[in-house]
Amino acid sequence: MSQLSASIKENDDNLWEYGFFIRNQSITFADIYNKTPKGFSAAYGAFRRLSRKEFSPLIEFQEQGIRANFITLFDEDTPLTTFNQWISSLDYRSVKGDMAARRKLESGLSALSLLLPGGVEFDRSALDNDGQIRFIAQGTSVPTYALSDGYRSVLALGGDLIWRLINAFPDSEDPMKEEGVVLIDELDIHLHPRWQAWIAQKLRSAFPNIQFIVATHSPLVAMGAYWNGETGELRDDVLTLKLEINDGKASVQRIDDDLAAMDINRALESPAFGMVAPRPPEVEKKIDRYDELLEVEQRTAAEETELQKLQRFMAEVRPIGGKPAPGSFEAKLEDYLREKLG
Repeated sequence: MSQLSASIKENDDNLWEYGFFIRNQSITFADIYNKTPKGFSAAYGAFRRLSRKEFSPLIEFQEQGIRANFITLFDEDTPLTTFNQWISSLDYRSVKGDMAARRKLESGLSALSLLLPGGVEFDRSALDNDGQIRFIAQGTSVPTYALSDGYRSVLALGGDLIWRLINAFPDSEDPMKEEGVVLIDELDIHLHPRWQAWIAQKLRSAFPNIQFIVATHSPLVAMGAYWNGETGELRDDVLTLKLEINDGKASVQRIDDDLAAMDINRALESPAFGMVAPRPPEVEKKIDRYDELLEVEQRTAAEETELQKLQRFMAEVRPIGGKPAPGSFEAKLEDYLREKLG
């Protein structure tokens, strides 16, 4: 990765012609750009972030070339600073009477608000009063750099995408509703589990006509992507694929399991994630040892002592499941096991 990043800095044409294989067909980022609706596409690497530096409001913001739409996939040291910059630039122009800039600013801020979880909102009064970029979190106005990594990761992604849509569609009444393709690596990075379950829905709400291609290790992201956050209904346009690399060869498997209806344990054990059990290995060892000792007809004194410890573990930790509902099959089974185990 470091060698690739160095070559990109010397000649960004290397990035433009860098690609990958889909169904044995070579695809470059130039192909993605040229073949997507109206030519818009972008991609974000796992290390997307906002700098912790506080930026001064900028009057003019220079647009970047289309190749910059993909740079964070290859250069993890590149911060996405456009979030602060486009707000300052558009706000300055709107104050000067540029109504087109005002519409774009409002459209961008609306999209940002859709991406944020409850309890955090853009501090519009700070922008109106002194041009500062601040957010209200838990009732307190704070600068962007004071937010957690999860918030800054989403703001970096969403803020950068908003600006690139504004640049790509300068004559659009609402650039957030334009079409395109966006690739995101590790969408779940830095996000609280609850936010992981929402993030795909929020992206679709903020950018309804963008096709997102997302890589994730989180079952919550995969499960949440199937739901329409506005209607509460299942989407019919979501596809889950699993990438595996064995002996240097990559293969892609389509996952047909209904992830949307699963709980997190079932999702982890499904072909999409392939875990044998969603428990720590140490717990699995205790369960296996417990089952093994139960099968021993004549146990030694040491084995009896070990079994007693494991029985207490099984009763206290409940590694097989939580407390069952009264009168349920699980409750009756637990009563039976309690009677047999003593």
